[in-house]
Amino acid sequence: MRTIIYGAGALGCFFGARLQQSGHDVTYIARGAHLKAMQQNGLRIESRSGNFHLNHVDATDDLTKVGEGDLIFFAVKNYDVETAVPEISGLLRPETAIMTVQNGVWAQPVLARHFGAHRVLPGVVMLPADIKEPGVIRTPAEAELGGITFGPYEGGSSEQAAKIHDAFTTSGVPATLSEDIWRSLWEKFIRLSAYSAITVSTRLDIGAIQKTEAARNLLKSLVDETTAIARASHEALPKDAGQSAFDFLMSLPPHIHASMLDDLLRGKRIELDWISGEVIRRGRELDIPTPCHEFAYAVLSPYINGRPEGSH
Repeated sequence: MRTIIYGAGALGCFFGARLQQSGHDVTYIARGAHLKAMQQNGLRIESRSGNFHLNHVDATDDLTKVGEGDLIFFAVKNYDVETAVPEISGLLRPETAIMTVQNGVWAQPVLARHFGAHRVLPGVVMLPADIKEPGVIRTPAEAELGGITFGPYEGGSSEQAAKIHDAFTTSGVPATLSEDIWRSLWEKFIRLSAYSAITVSTRLDIGAIQKTEAARNLLKSLVDETTAIARASHEALPKDAGQSAFDFLMSLPPHIHASMLDDLLRGKRIELDWISGEVIRRGRELDIPTPCHEFAYAVLSPYINGRPEGSH
């Protein structure tokens, strides 16, 4: 399977490296120091399921040299989705699938609108990962959190999705194929929106939240707000989705936090508008109050475009 990792950051490189290690043809679209390191030294994965090093990877920032793929693993940040759309067009064959793994519930409809829902395989990733240094990816809790769940945009099953699932699982990627991927997307968004809001606002790992009563109560309120919106948006969501999300967050390894916190601490742009901001927007459309997410948004909004001038 020829796979193009469009947005070869931590997640894209992890999945791409697993596929390449198993013999698949993988091209990584990256930039900056990370791209240079991959071109010079290959790609190293540090994982609890085993470290490995790919001595050579096909990594570039020149799309004219890439060609078409069977699968586009689309892993850019939400704020880069719209600008990436015209570039993806040149990488598509008639049968090419686009697997999109953006946080939240916004990017998937954008891609379906541009390229057709039949191409789009929304993915739900529960895998903390970061770029430890250029060319080195670290995944501290790979299998425990389930890897990736994906499925056809419009639900049901497809031969294409089944083939990609087989390629992932035989490459050692923890993967689940879903016939109702929107249920999975909303279930993750409930967890992610609350988890991001509280760990980024407090600058803390989840363990400190789990141990503190007032912080736990805030976490539960954040969960409840998104759950109300999710249940109004997707009828198949179970009645206990909120409690399940809260229980999941309370069971997370204490040493992890939302990736948005890493971006904030590094002075990068953050995806606040597509997480708590999306909760607030949908809440207003549905007449559902979201005071806790509004608080988190207000606290974090100065950091949307990176570290504010004059801050430490």
